[in-house]
Amino acid sequence: MLKKLLFLCFMLSLVLGAKAQESQAIWTMADRQLLLNGLKNTQSAVQKEVEALNKKQLHFKPASDQWSVAEVLEHIGVYDELLYWDLLNNQYTDERPDLLAKVKGIDSVMTAYASDPNKGQSPLAAQPLGRFQTKAELLDFFNRFRNEVIKLVQETKADFRLHFIFRPPDWGVWHVRDLHQYTLLWIAHTERHLNQIKRIKANPQFPK
Repeated sequence: MLKKLLFLCFMLSLVLGAKAQESQAIWTMADRQLLLNGLKNTQSAVQKEVEALNKKQLHFKPASDQWSVAEVLEHIGVYDELLYWDLLNNQYTDERPDLLAKVKGIDSVMTAYASDPNKGQSPLAAQPLGRFQTKAELLDFFNRFRNEVIKLVQETKADFRLHFIFRPPDWGVWHVRDLHQYTLLWIAHTERHLNQIKRIKANPQFPK
């Protein structure tokens, strides 16, 4: 009888401990779903925007110094690969509740990047190399890591509000971000280039 009582007490402590841990989670199920919706919706939007394009349209450049739809797609795919590895590795870093106040309120800065009028300069690692010629190859590359990011966000046990990405101190608001904010940025990054694809297609010289 005593053994049975001790076992029940042990099981109760495990349940209560799990409940307490869940109640202390900062990254909520609503936060997780927000990222999943953003990742899936922008993925679908990109595919819809390019599904009817032929090879000539894919490789049309509005100007010699501007990207084609194919190059934009390759660039987005490269960034999804970078995002995947950053999330995969940094979810295992130490939790840093001491940094919560530092990043509070910058979610909106990340999402605003989608419509930021300032033109950025792609880092060397993310510049398209023209590796893919067909639409199928381009979409396969983009979807490969986008699907892996979606799976990671869906299944991770890490609290994305307690693990962080670091960049040089002179990057200002971009210096320290939690993994939720970091993922928000790359959703906005996809939206930004989705708008770029639409502008390319709207060019008067775009092939018919």
